Amino acid sequence: MKQEDPAGVQSDRRSHKRFRVKEGALAFLDTVPGTIVDISEGGMAIHYVVFEREPERQFRLDIFFAADDFYLADIPSELVSDVRSQPESQFSAVRVKRLGIRFGELDDEQKARLKYFILHNTVAEA
Repeated sequence: MKQEDPAGVQSDRRSHKRFRVKEGALAFLDTVPGTIVDISEGGMAIHYVVFEREPERQFRLDIFFAADDFYLADIPSELVSDVRSQPESQFSAVRVKRLGIRFGELDDEQKARLKYFILHNTVAEA
């Protein structure tokens, strides 16, 4: 997200570069599954289908990507944005949301595994 400083110069609020993730990478917010859109060392964005239960503001997150046999569990996370996405068809009854997620304090192993995931399972800067 771009912001202007007092001098009128635009800067990016994020302290970490975001990367688009390869298709098929999943995130589980407790028991709510979603597809990962982009990721950084500080957080991620996911799309998920709204059924009955929506995620809490703070939760544990798991990342799963079968193509790389990758699994990273129990990432402390916080919901920072929750935006309804437009359906593919105006006649669709499916509600899809895009969630912005900020990671909490990660231990050294989680940081190393997250860096591995970003290095091996992303396709371009977002």
